[in-house]
Amino acid sequence: MPPTVLDRRSVEAANEAIRRYVAGRRTWSRAELAELDRLRGIWQAARQGQGDAPARRLPGEE
Repeated sequence: MPPTVLDRRSVEAANEAIRRYVAGRRTWSRAELAELDRLRGIWQAARQGQGDAPARRLPGEE
């Protein structure tokens, strides 16, 4: 089953959030690694089409 436009947007938004978060980083604290893991979870959920991805906040979203 091909992903819907909404699913693609969710995947793209989650992927962009990860890219922004990791940009320029060389070392990682435990808290930063935990946040990266959280972002990856959102991205994976969006890729799998699990409807919860849009409901979880990405950095910068209000």
